[in-house]
This record gives sequence, C-alpha cells and structure tokens, in this order.
Amino acid sequence: MPRMHPTRPHSDANRSERKLFTAFESIQDRDDWVVLTGLTVGQHVAGLSGEVDAIVIAPGKGILLIEVKTAEHVEYRDGQWFLAKNPNPTKSPLVQLDGARRSIRYFLKNRELLSGDEPIARLVWFANLGRWQFDNGSPQDLTFFEWELAWGEDLAKPAETVERVLGEYVSWYGATEGLEIEPKSLTAAHASEIADALLSSFTATTTPGSLRAARLIDERALLEQQEIALELLETNPHLYFDGPAGCGKSWLVVIAARRAARAGHRTLLTCWNLLMADELRDLLGSTSLDIEVADLNSIMLRVCGLDKNPEGADDTWYREELPTRALVALAQHPERGAFAAICVDEFQDIAGVPVIMEVLKALAADADIHRAQVVLAGDAGQQIMRSTDDRAEPLVAARELVPDLVHVRVRRNCRVAPRLLRAISSQLGRPLDHSGDRMSEGTFGRLDSVTVAEGRELPALVTVLKGLLEQHQADEIVVLSPFGAQSSLVGRLLAREPETKEERWLHEHLGEESGIAWHSIFKFKGLDAAAVVLTDLSPESAAWADDRGLSWNDLLYVGMTRAQYRCTLLRAVDTPWRGEREPQVSALRARQGIRVLGGPASGAAAAMSKMAGR
Repeated sequence: MPRMHPTRPHSDANRSERKLFTAFESIQDRDDWVVLTGLTVGQHVAGLSGEVDAIVIAPGKGILLIEVKTAEHVEYRDGQWFLAKNPNPTKSPLVQLDGARRSIRYFLKNRELLSGDEPIARLVWFANLGRWQFDNGSPQDLTFFEWELAWGEDLAKPAETVERVLGEYVSWYGATEGLEIEPKSLTAAHASEIADALLSSFTATTTPGSLRAARLIDERALLEQQEIALELLETNPHLYFDGPAGCGKSWLVVIAARRAARAGHRTLLTCWNLLMADELRDLLGSTSLDIEVADLNSIMLRVCGLDKNPEGADDTWYREELPTRALVALAQHPERGAFAAICVDEFQDIAGVPVIMEVLKALAADADIHRAQVVLAGDAGQQIMRSTDDRAEPLVAARELVPDLVHVRVRRNCRVAPRLLRAISSQLGRPLDHSGDRMSEGTFGRLDSVTVAEGRELPALVTVLKGLLEQHQADEIVVLSPFGAQSSLVGRLLAREPETKEERWLHEHLGEESGIAWHSIFKFKGLDAAAVVLTDLSPESAAWADDRGLSWNDLLYVGMTRAQYRCTLLRAVDTPWRGEREPQVSALRARQGIRVLGGPASGAAAAMSKMAGR
C-alpha cells in the first residue's frame, strides 16, 4: 500500500475526492509509492495560492498531479471548458494543473531535489462520469491528450491508471527533441525526499512526540463520534453496550457516567480490573462532580471499612467472602452506596457471579437498581479470566440484573488500525465482528510475527523494542505475556542481576519508571497502547492455558488487540494459534514432555484477583 499523507481524507474533501482517496489506499504491492492529497501550494508561481487534489510519486515511473472533478455535464469546445454545477465552470482543469506543476517544479529545483529529467505528468479525473459518456470530437486537439483524462471506472484500477498515464507521458515526451525524460532517476529514496520537502512547508518535523500528539487528536475525535449513540438513547435509563475490542465501549461508559453526574446524580463508574479503573479515571479527567471511580474490590473494601485485602487472599475472598461482607455492610449503612447511576465497564468479568450481582443491586440508591440509571459494557469474547466451562453470557446476566435494559450493539472499530485488525483476524483464524472502521484504511498498522530460537528471547526483545522506539515514545509501548511477574520472560529477567549488554539495556528501559511498561495480558485487559509486544508465546504457554480451561485463542486475541498500530509476536516454533483447546497442544505436551507452570487448575481458571492485578 502507498504511503498516504494525510492518512484520512480532509474534512472538507468532496465526494469525488473521497472516492479517489479510497481508491489509492486500496492499492496493493506499491509500498514505495507516496500519495499526497489535498496539498495546498502556497508558493505558487501563477497566483496567490493553489491546490492539488492528489500527487502520486511513483519510483521508477514519475510524478502525477491529479485534479478530481465532479460535474453533472462536461463540455470542451473551441478550446473552452464548461463543467456544469462547478463553482468556476469555465476554468480549465488542465491549466489549473499546469500552474501547480510549474510551482512544484520551481519549488523542488530551488531545493536541488530535481535533476530535470523526472517525468511530471497531469491528469484530470472525472470520478462521477463513465468513459462511455465521453465523446471526443477533437481527438487531435493541441491543448491536451486524451490519456490525460480518467473516468469513474478507472477508480477500480488506480495503480494501472497512474502507470498508464506516466507511461504515455514518457513515451511522448521522451521522443521529443530537446527533452530528457528518465523515470529511473526517480528512485524510492528520491521519492521520499521529494515528498518530505513538499510536506515540510506545511507540517512540523515528524518525531515520535509529534506523531503521538497527532494520533491522540485523531483518536479522541473518533471516540467522540461514538457519543451520538448516547444521544439517541438518552431516554433509556438502562443500557448494555455490546461489542468487540476497539469499538469505544469504555468511552461510552465514561461519557454516560459524566452525563449522569452532571444531571445531579450520585454516580459510580467501576470495573473489576485495577489498571482499567485507572484508565477510566484518566478518561474521565479531573472533575468536581459527585462521581466515584474505582475498581469493585476497592469499593467493597471501602463499604466494609477495610483498608486492604488480607495477605495471601485467594479467589474465595474476592468472589465470595468480601462481597458477602459488603452486602451486610450496605444493609447496615446504605449511605455507603446510594448511587443513582451505576456504570460498569468490562461487565463480562463479573457477569454471572451471583453475589457480586447482589452487591451491584445493593449499591443503588434505596437498594433498588431498577430505579437507578444503569449503563453496562461488555464483550463475551474477552472472558479470559474464566475457564470456558465457567463462562456466563454477559447479556443474559445483564438482563437478569436489569430486565428492561436496551441492548446496544457497537460494531464500528475506532481504536485499532484496520490493517492491523485484519492481520490479527487472519493470524488467529478469527472472523472479525466489526461492521466497519471509523479509522481510515490508510492508517498505518502492522502485525509482525518473529520466530525466536530457544535461548534467544531476550536479544530478540531488545531488537524489537529498539525498532519501536524509533517511531514511538517509551510510554506508548507495552510488553505483554500470558504469565505474571514470577513466570514471564520480563519478570524473571528483572528479578535477577543482568549478565549481558542486552539484559542491562532491558533493565534500564523496562518498568513504569523507566518508560516501557510490562504486564500480563490479564492485567492489561481493556487497555490499549500504540505498540504491543507479546512474549512467552510457546507450546508451554498454550499447554498452561489448556490445563486451566482457558481459551488460548481468546487470550491471544485480547493480547493482540491491545495494540492500536503495531503488534509484534515473539513466538517459539510450533506455537499454536487457533481453536480453544487445540489437539495440537496436547500432542506437543506429550511429545516434548512439557512441564506446565503453576500446577493443575482448580475451579474457575485461576484467581480472578491475581489476573486483575490485585
């Protein structure tokens, strides 16, 4: 796919310009091409300013300037153009391109970026008209060639159209006396220099910091577009947002909580995961509204008047004993709850746990959750904290909690680069559950799978992280593992003194204080990072998950979809990818004598508390 600048159509782009943008971002096998769209020519030699709808820089072929036109009717007669329903119907689009071409040539020559023999052709693209509608009454007209026009059906073959026009240009002008035309002089490196020069007058120098700032602006804009769902449903007090990873469910829950608090309601915004609670707090931002943001464990401790969980607390404490104590405390001190609005993210983590459902009811004002505003969000495919035998259907559990809730399907991806999402789907053999993407198809996204020999895991991790640091700031990168601190590659490394230069580098760069965070997939569930590296992917890991009844495919899916733009898999040979309990796992265990870390599973998967970072 070409390098697209910008990565999405301009906000004021018309329908034809958007069609052309979509056509170019669908091009395959032209990774060295650069496509600039909506470029303003401020240093214009034939006027105060101008604009080129698209510039395609194709190494080994040439440079093509494109003017896109939408016209109900086009007529060219006696050297005069008429484009019906255009702001300036008699203005020649080819003359417009000539002015832009002279300006760009002059600009690049002054910067010694043109040798003079690079082909620079022009093309007028009538995106809404078909070639069959074109009747050329002057095929020998002196002012232009018929091959300088493109039509609606050419949008289906944009690469071929560009190459055809540049080929015709080189064929004609290459044979013209006194002209030297050499497309091979336009190398890939030369093309990048030209693109950078044309853009440098309009954008700041690209650094990891500036890239991040631009990404954050785009991401927030995409999330805010999701808020229309709340506006359409504001008369419904009980909502359940259901959707796959990357659809902005957490953002909707946060906005719903903020709106409830602004309406004067005492509001609870909660989830099960510790880190996710921090994320909800960050999304909400500082506020003086009456809204409590905390994980459910912290809320139950507060209700019970406890400062912390007991040392060595197990799953029974978190899922049975503490909730039971909380119910007793709320019966005696209802003011410790009394929430008029309850908003729960990652609802699938607690769905179907009866005593916790009772705690949610008791937290409502007058212990009547039916009179409270309730907003829940969940995804049945991300129940990685439970064995497959212990899973609940989140929507069913939500309706048992509040029978009259409105089920809202959220299916538009607005967090993960579309190309990365498709690559994850292909890698895992997992059909996408998304209806479309709010992110542009041109958004950079990549999945890398690196096979690592036994004993070379740490050097491979260093190589990957150094590469990512060239494009991202350290706090945009996270290293994830199926295992926690004691068993993961990074955890075991940081628990001992470094012995090699690679290990010393990792000691310096890994950790919250050092910049690059590392967590278990369970602990990081619900969160995201610009770049994610998954480690400890091996037959041993798959066997570990299988022995606990966990879905290995779901675990990988959750880990991989934490990434927004880059995901790198560091995997051992024979690592399985697909299926919940693949026969391949058991076969590998038997063949290789794999020892499963942590012993056999008991009850539901492993302790929810440990998985959630207690």
